[in-house]
Amino acid sequence: MDRSRLSRAIKGAIAATAVSTSFATLSFAQEVEEVVVTGTRIQRATDATSATPISVFDAQALEASGETTLEDFLQEVPSMTGGQLGSSVNNGNPGLATVSLRGLGSSRTLILLNGRRLSSAGPSTGVVDLNTIPTTAIERVEVLRDGASTIYGSDAIAGVVNIITKKNFSGAEAFFDAGTSQENDGQEYLAAWTFGAESADGDGHVMANIQYTRRHDIFQGDRDWSDCPLFESGGSVLCGGSSYTVPPRFFSESFPGGPILDANTGVIRPFNPAGDAFNYAEVSYLVTPQEVVTFYGFGEKELWDWENFTTFGTFGELLYANRQSDQLLAPEGTFFQPTVPATNPGNPTGEDAIILRRLVETGGRSFNQDLSMWRGVVGFDGEICNEWTWDISYNYARWVDSQIDRGRANPGRFTTLLDPALCAADEDCSAAVAEAGVTAWDPFRPGTFTDPLQDYALVVNSPVEKATLNSLQANLVGDLYDYAFPWTSEAVAWAMGYERRRERTEITVDGAASLGQIYFVSGEDWGGSYDVDEFYGEVRLPLVDGRDWFDLLAVELSFRYSDYDTIGSDTTWAGVVEYAPLEQLRFRATYAEGFRAPGLDDLFLPPTQSAETYTDPCVNYGGSGDPVLRANCAADGLPPDFELGNSQATGLFGGNEDLKEETSESWTVGIVWTPTFVEDLSFSVDYFDISVDDAIGTFNTNTIVSNCYTSPDFSSPSCDLITGAGAVGLTPLPTSPRRDQSGTIAGQLLNAQNISTFETSGVDLGAEYSQDLGPGVFNFSLNATWLDEWKFQASEFEPEVDLAGYYGVDPVTTRIAAFPEWKVYTSFGYEYDCWASTIIVRMEGEVDDIDPRDVDLATHVDNTWYTDFNFRYFRWENVTLSGGIRNLWNQQPPYVTNYDDMNTLPLNYDTVGRFYYGRVAFQF
Repeated sequence: MDRSRLSRAIKGAIAATAVSTSFATLSFAQEVEEVVVTGTRIQRATDATSATPISVFDAQALEASGETTLEDFLQEVPSMTGGQLGSSVNNGNPGLATVSLRGLGSSRTLILLNGRRLSSAGPSTGVVDLNTIPTTAIERVEVLRDGASTIYGSDAIAGVVNIITKKNFSGAEAFFDAGTSQENDGQEYLAAWTFGAESADGDGHVMANIQYTRRHDIFQGDRDWSDCPLFESGGSVLCGGSSYTVPPRFFSESFPGGPILDANTGVIRPFNPAGDAFNYAEVSYLVTPQEVVTFYGFGEKELWDWENFTTFGTFGELLYANRQSDQLLAPEGTFFQPTVPATNPGNPTGEDAIILRRLVETGGRSFNQDLSMWRGVVGFDGEICNEWTWDISYNYARWVDSQIDRGRANPGRFTTLLDPALCAADEDCSAAVAEAGVTAWDPFRPGTFTDPLQDYALVVNSPVEKATLNSLQANLVGDLYDYAFPWTSEAVAWAMGYERRRERTEITVDGAASLGQIYFVSGEDWGGSYDVDEFYGEVRLPLVDGRDWFDLLAVELSFRYSDYDTIGSDTTWAGVVEYAPLEQLRFRATYAEGFRAPGLDDLFLPPTQSAETYTDPCVNYGGSGDPVLRANCAADGLPPDFELGNSQATGLFGGNEDLKEETSESWTVGIVWTPTFVEDLSFSVDYFDISVDDAIGTFNTNTIVSNCYTSPDFSSPSCDLITGAGAVGLTPLPTSPRRDQSGTIAGQLLNAQNISTFETSGVDLGAEYSQDLGPGVFNFSLNATWLDEWKFQASEFEPEVDLAGYYGVDPVTTRIAAFPEWKVYTSFGYEYDCWASTIIVRMEGEVDDIDPRDVDLATHVDNTWYTDFNFRYFRWENVTLSGGIRNLWNQQPPYVTNYDDMNTLPLNYDTVGRFYYGRVAFQF
């Protein structure tokens, strides 16, 4: 087909685009061709740049980073911030790896593969597991730092990450990677093979990639800074842990203070947090292990040329991924607070007692996932004789995650096992205690929960999560060949299309859970689906080009109409203005409306218990300067020197079928400068502002508790959301309707609602430079984000919180995370003859605790710098050796008083330490 349009489009398109920043300098000597850049369907002639703010990272940048997984690479991008799931999240993460553009959450960051959607991660609608994408099949990653709902639909509020694969790869390539930490743990391995071939007459191409990765575990006990949960008392930092321990704390009428039975003396004495608390850290993962096998294939073929009408071709894409992952937590505790009757032979009180015991004999709670994900795309495309292009495709993806959790408690059987009379009346219990040589379990002494008793009282939880995506998409792209505005040489271009999409999720709970026999596990099967029909259109209007002070002036407009069977219809609009007074100076501005439809979990998730880490305002409240707080804590019957042994509050969260869509508005204004007096130098500055209204969220536990306890006489509406221990099956504290027997807040309501707002703004900075230096070539790139504000308001009744420059509870993930004002990624490279090296310097800016207490000791984190080094040697034909060191100076994570896990902020800081790696690559 004739490509005459290309020659006249080059000038206008180069003028229309703006230089993007990337981790590796892109070659501008490569052949210019028409491509579809992320954020538009209109084809344009460009090297890899866009009219909207976009960052492009190529395969060489990924290799130079030394990262084996896409997760670790993308989370270092400065526009990513806040809470992001990955290998350092052990508690509550089912093996997922996610990114969060602008800190607005992974469900508001749309992940695409070659411009099309992937399956949601089980019930987490809109969340994509980056582990399922093979890194060695990636040609480049385009990160659109602007809302794109008009082009791609729901979930693109914060922007888009579009992963482009090596579809035109020819030949064969094999990779072998290995790496280990300085402590000789956390080993990572990668093996991959890629093959590509073109048909003899050049009208078809196939490509296939097989990749295997493995990551070994690291335990929190393997690092000095994380081997014990730290707490502060009397101005000192002490080793502590959980109040669910061995010997157990117990509460009875004669012993309301929660003492323990000393294991050495057999004497009942007060509980000492510094010496008696259970160290749950040393047996928990710091880095979670996983194995991932992926297969990716792509093929395309020109079928025929229907003369004077259209060409006709076909294409197909296949992705399969299997992830075996697991998490390991400390052994189960008797969090359901069972009662040991006075008749139990081991009960030293002579009266009924509630126990807080850790089941250390079990060795721990393991959570295993066996995930399989399939994705297939088939389609047809062509170019009509008037040079319009069309395509139609069907995308099917399926996610099946079979999970096995071991070491979970059956509360009913524990009640039976502790009571000699009940146990004697139960055939299975009688057999278990007879084999153990007892009449009932004695929980007051260590080593008594033997294998026969475990076999009786513990259960295996094996739920199955399924999700499917069906998408039919059609696009038509063209221009008004014979029409252009009088002052421009470029014709008006447009694109339009239709998409029919259906997503479905199905959760099948374990049989024991459905009978209510597994503590803290929902026993209700659930699922749901939605269907949506969408139409979109966009038009590019070049107004002026090639004139004095008007090298380019162009406008782009787009819209999308979406009709959901769950929430009804919605229309969004967007616009782009580009103005270049000179060829080397560009101004760009965008405005975009966005929306996010409620996910299936937002709509249909049944009431589910959740352990929410929180900061209790009543800890050591006697030293507080707030008289209202002191009065409320005293009214709860707490002593002035109250210490909290368990900082996880058991709450209830769930879906809401009355939810409506989230809406957003985003603005960007940018300048791009490519001075002609210095070759291969570019700068870019982009201001962004995103606001999200009617955001789906929940009241976070910290906010609920803080607002309640700082209101006179518990008058805040937040107090009504704390329903107490009875709502979650725990024993209430007799002196407080809001706390369980251990003194921990319980029963807070966290259901999804359209109650929240987000607003974030800041500036993205980019620079690239390349020049001959000595006998070789030096290149430099800078990528930085300054976060001016990151505001969140849980509801109109709650205060607005600005997390920019602070760390605190991320309202999206409910985990404590940092939102530094500055985040920087710089790359310095040098290439000469047969070798090349890259030094990467990255920085997380300083942050302070958003809500520190008067007694907290560590509430500030300085700027944290990391340096990575990569070296590549390619003297031999078809063989490349490379290797390097991540975290060259072995920067340790900072200690903070208010932490979620590991005594630090693992969602933001490197927890592994210095890491060595090497790679050998063969090309055939």
